[in-house]
Amino acid sequence: MILKSDGTFTTVGWPTDLEGATVDPQSRTGSGTWELTVANDADWPVSFSFHKISGYWDSDVRGRYYGDGLMVSGSRESPRLYAFVGDLDDCDLVTFTRDS
Repeated sequence: MILKSDGTFTTVGWPTDLEGATVDPQSRTGSGTWELTVANDADWPVSFSFHKISGYWDSDVRGRYYGDGLMVSGSRESPRLYAFVGDLDDCDLVTFTRDS
């Protein structure tokens, strides 16, 4: 995933749990816009509006956006974005760390 300072992003291999998607999850691409939001129980601190997801979503055709998001942990110097996978009680996480 690449988050750009202009509020856009691109990703490969995520999101992986799309029922009815026709592209292999590992090679699925996506793009759209992202923003930091106020953290509360209903939203993600990092919110994504996918405009396109290969084999699944194209806002030019379907209208609207596909929304998703990530939680934040760590520090300003070493932030980590994460999401729960499957049952929350299992505490399985996917974690993203800053590369550069």
